[in-house]
Amino acid sequence: MGKPKGKEELLFPAKIALLLAVPSLLLFIFFNIWPIAFSVYLAFTNANKINMYRPDYPARPLQFVGLSNFIQLFNDPAFYYSLLKTLLFLATSVPLKMLVGVGLAFLFSSPLIYGKRIMRGLLLTPWALPAILSVMIWRGALDPRYGPMTQFFSLIVGRPFQAVGTIMNEWDAFLAYNIIEMWLAYPFVMTVVGGAISGIPKEIIEASIVDGADVFSRTTKIVLPLIMRTVAFVAVLTSGASLQAFLIPFVLNDGGPMIKFMGKLIFSNDLLLLYGYHRFMRDHEWGYAAAFYLIVVLILSIYVYIWFRFVFQRGGK
Repeated sequence: MGKPKGKEELLFPAKIALLLAVPSLLLFIFFNIWPIAFSVYLAFTNANKINMYRPDYPARPLQFVGLSNFIQLFNDPAFYYSLLKTLLFLATSVPLKMLVGVGLAFLFSSPLIYGKRIMRGLLLTPWALPAILSVMIWRGALDPRYGPMTQFFSLIVGRPFQAVGTIMNEWDAFLAYNIIEMWLAYPFVMTVVGGAISGIPKEIIEASIVDGADVFSRTTKIVLPLIMRTVAFVAVLTSGASLQAFLIPFVLNDGGPMIKFMGKLIFSNDLLLLYGYHRFMRDHEWGYAAAFYLIVVLILSIYVYIWFRFVFQRGGK
């Protein structure tokens, strides 16, 4: 007996579909899998700008070095300072972004605010502009001589505010990173949290008003618990962005100023990704930079696992 006619008719379209998927699969391997695999290979070599193109370079031929790059990395004081500064940036920027974004979301959920559509549209401007353009605008606003934001912050701190320029202050620059990061991220937080607030049934709010609950009680005991999973999800996304911060320190002042740490001159605001970029572009140590980025991927993976394990799983029980 032959195969059923209906089954034979299905085989031909399936083969065609598989054939059509082959180009996409090849592009995926070439643009995604191959760069990752090649980076892993580089992490265990002494690759640099010269021997990558001339593997038999007499002074330093391209060769397998095992774990040497990782050993060098974990003995580099600049790496530890970069990691510490990135974790500090995570601890300061995420609460600031969430505070401003969630606060604006609650503000514009109030029926007492008039012209909400126009005001919300204006507040979404940082989201609409290219990120690099926003950072360049902030760089101009923080100009040490003519920048209006420099004058403003100088009045607050009671001394010249020096986040950019030839003479920089480490913590002034760090504060500027936090403010710019908040400026770029609050529209996203405001939009997502505002959508969660608008999804709360009005009957629940009306019932709490009838029961005599004031605004503070309604916010903290009713609205916040109902949107907490959304807030936690947004916090995960924005904290991931803080861990991978690159554009802001790179464009604003290239991670400066330089300081002396454990007997070595380092860039004081070299956040993790910028640190690896400098090892690749400035030092031309491509194998070392690849090893560093493997460690960064491991750090990010552990961070995401902790968030999903202790926030989302516990929240779902």
